[in-house]
Amino acid sequence: MTVKISGKNIQRHVAIFNCAEQGHVNPTLGLVKALVARGYRVSYTTSPEFSSLVASCGATPVLFEPTFTKEQPRPEDMGYVVRELAQEAQATCRPLLAAFENDRPDIIAYGPLSWLGKIFAHLWQVPAISLNPTHVSYQGQSEEWLGLSGEEWPCIPILEKMLHDNNLSVDLRAILAARDTAIAFIPRSFQEKPDTIPPGVTFVGPEIRPVTTQPGWKPDSAGRPIVAISLGSVYTHQTAFFRACIQAFANSEWHVVMAIGRYVDPAQLGALPANIEIHRQIAQLEVLQAASLFITHAGMNSLMEAVYFGVPVIAVPQQAEQRLNARRVEALGLGKYLPRETLSAASLLAASQQISADPACQKNLAALQQEIYQAGGASAAADVFDRILAAGQRAA
Repeated sequence: MTVKISGKNIQRHVAIFNCAEQGHVNPTLGLVKALVARGYRVSYTTSPEFSSLVASCGATPVLFEPTFTKEQPRPEDMGYVVRELAQEAQATCRPLLAAFENDRPDIIAYGPLSWLGKIFAHLWQVPAISLNPTHVSYQGQSEEWLGLSGEEWPCIPILEKMLHDNNLSVDLRAILAARDTAIAFIPRSFQEKPDTIPPGVTFVGPEIRPVTTQPGWKPDSAGRPIVAISLGSVYTHQTAFFRACIQAFANSEWHVVMAIGRYVDPAQLGALPANIEIHRQIAQLEVLQAASLFITHAGMNSLMEAVYFGVPVIAVPQQAEQRLNARRVEALGLGKYLPRETLSAASLLAASQQISADPACQKNLAALQQEIYQAGGASAAADVFDRILAAGQRAA
């Protein structure tokens, strides 16, 4: 976006602060492309892992070295995630302050748990937009996700020390409590407790990236229905789960394409039947486009991709947010929730047969698909930036 100020054309500068995680970065890429196409200059704070991906969308990567990594399996406690990301903010605050010292943005967008974006917007007195790849914060969320009941978030002491160490005098609690304009990359009907959400949230739905080919993968030549199986990129240290999947579908009428992630040794899974293929990672969009069923951890990205392609879901969540998503899957009739603790090969196969043959499930998927198509996607998200900056220009 270019505006004329004092007779000069000025390109407006957007800074995006986000966690260096697939589930946080991927939903924003369509927005980055839309902003760049409208003439905005976009800076995107990220790790080297996502640098080329962000740059391919037209943004300038502003790199930091993450302290929160996936080298070892993570605990499934959301409090652990909050504390680790707060420590990452503490470590990256000073270099990111320096990176923008002589290049202040006109507007900041920030992802969940990316507190630096919210804090810097307050410091620099620029508008802030909250980017939500999953549910917008709702009444009771802290209790459900973190097990808190009146206690403050575990990030608070860490962030307060960060502010003290960097001589930043701001009211942290007031900043974190403030409700900024928000964009949600989900359809409104998937949102938990939507009636508790305050005004100022635009539900734009997901922007699904174009399908790209994974060399060496193609649909089963025998024409069997395809089951895609993935627990995402984080909580994949689940050997028993993968064994149950193999046992459930061995020599069945299904062809299985399963991602086992980085932690499980394929040798521990034993000899594979001819109808089951395993990979560390899969080209998930391409596989889902051909799939008849998706067994997933119920991460929001994965669920939205399944809905986009009209694929019924069996949700096997690994942590609190995913359990909420799994409950929404069942409530909306998009598939079935199987708790990991009671999952067996028999229950998995029975659920697969039930869901894949249920016409009501396909009808519900089609309805949510239509809502996604009508939500506006990246273009509607970019409109929010236009409105805020245009309003600020008029006020000036």
